[in-house]
Amino acid sequence: MATHFQGGRIYLGNGTYSTELFVSDEGFICSEEEYQSSESKTSISLDGKMLLPGFRDTHAHPLFAGREAQGLDITGLKSIQQIGEALRNHQLANPHLRWLDAAVYDRSITGDQNRKTLDSFVSSIPVVLHAEDHHTLWVNTKALEVAGLLTNPLPELSAGRIDVDEFGVPTGILREWEAMSLVLDLAPQNSIEEDVKASLWAEKQLISFGIVECQDAWIDRGMAEVYVEAAKSGQLQLDYRLAFRADVKSFNDDFDYFIQQREQLSKHKQLKGQAIKFFVDGVFGSATASVSEHYLSTKTYGELNWSKSSLVEAISKSHSHGFQTHLHAIGDAGVEFALECIAEATPSPAELNPVIAHAELTSQELLAKAKELNVNLCVQPFWAQNNGMLLSCRHHLGDERLGSLYAFSDMIESGINLSFSSDWPVSTPNVLQGMAVAVFRKGSTGMEVHNPEQAISVSQAIDAYTTSAARLLGSNNAGTLSIGQPFDAVLIDRDLNEQDLDGFLSAKVLATYKAGKDLLV
Repeated sequence: MATHFQGGRIYLGNGTYSTELFVSDEGFICSEEEYQSSESKTSISLDGKMLLPGFRDTHAHPLFAGREAQGLDITGLKSIQQIGEALRNHQLANPHLRWLDAAVYDRSITGDQNRKTLDSFVSSIPVVLHAEDHHTLWVNTKALEVAGLLTNPLPELSAGRIDVDEFGVPTGILREWEAMSLVLDLAPQNSIEEDVKASLWAEKQLISFGIVECQDAWIDRGMAEVYVEAAKSGQLQLDYRLAFRADVKSFNDDFDYFIQQREQLSKHKQLKGQAIKFFVDGVFGSATASVSEHYLSTKTYGELNWSKSSLVEAISKSHSHGFQTHLHAIGDAGVEFALECIAEATPSPAELNPVIAHAELTSQELLAKAKELNVNLCVQPFWAQNNGMLLSCRHHLGDERLGSLYAFSDMIESGINLSFSSDWPVSTPNVLQGMAVAVFRKGSTGMEVHNPEQAISVSQAIDAYTTSAARLLGSNNAGTLSIGQPFDAVLIDRDLNEQDLDGFLSAKVLATYKAGKDLLV
């Protein structure tokens, strides 16, 4: 049935608004003449609501989020005592549990974050707590024992670290993936059926927030197979781009897997394995992001995970085989290093320009270089607020650097293609909440505004989740509501242009349309 939307605000994309829109019975945006010629048609009054292009999340981890949802949820607990009681109660309620995985804890909570603190609540089985940045684990003694980290010499790490006490004994804090994997690799593994269930649960969350396409920005062996199996089942509703994780130690060995899985994914129209993800540096919370001025806390400059020659070679190999490169770089020195490597590497495939994800600390010079190289920036607007995750970095960065982060307005003014994303489960996949922080630079009414000069307009925020996101993904869908495009759209219960922060945060998605079909029905 052809549909006529009218009576409210319709954002077409790229700063353009309309008061009506026509959709054909095949699910494409059409002209009024084509609508009128349809045998069956209907009219929908928006009546103060707002219709937008469907949102695209260009950097998330839905499968990880689905797996986490199968474990213990400790999000929002405000003290170590509350966390400990939740752990103890969960073990009592599940007496046959062999491993206790919980997420996520607030790094800024006060008290001793060490293995013995967790032991006082649960000591008989491994306990693994994921920090909200997902670059830190807090584990108990049993987890360290199972990993052999209390009886054997500690392994030498190329990146990250195992925190130790004054006697050289691990405290229970593991930073960055190489250290974290020493424990996580020993955890009970999901069956593919369990993982498919987790992925479909995650997809329902994405749909509820108006998302029509998502890039899973961390695919290890066994994960692409989950998406293929979900697609085979006929239950998958969204489009997914997958980014294979590059490990500095095994990149060349893993590359054949990337090629093979790209071919398997291409057999399903909803799936595409088009990118390779590189971790250039760490995060501010662990003082592992690479910075040009040393951290106040450690007097160090963070860490680079790759040598320049190895990263240039890996980027070149990826581009030569038609992959987009997607580089995690957070500190200013990390961003500069990523740009230098991109500049020296083989050029990227057409329409798949390189991506730098996060880019939290930048400068006008770095932004100009990114524009010159046609690099996409993929950032997380929800992080640009003075919450616990940001303020826990103050002792590392100091007030001046902390206050300069997330320069979204500068990025847009520089002409860079700026795409918004969630990094879910690091932060919420709720696009409207991310958009609200981008516009108001705070996450709640009583919160102090963060770096207000970098606030952007509502239409700029929408574009970052739609047209710019489609451009980053090299999508055939332009991310606009223009004639000839599939009707991928989201219906909001109010006009976002007329909302204050509270109104923005309480806005709701009423419908998520994919090729004309409302996925929320």
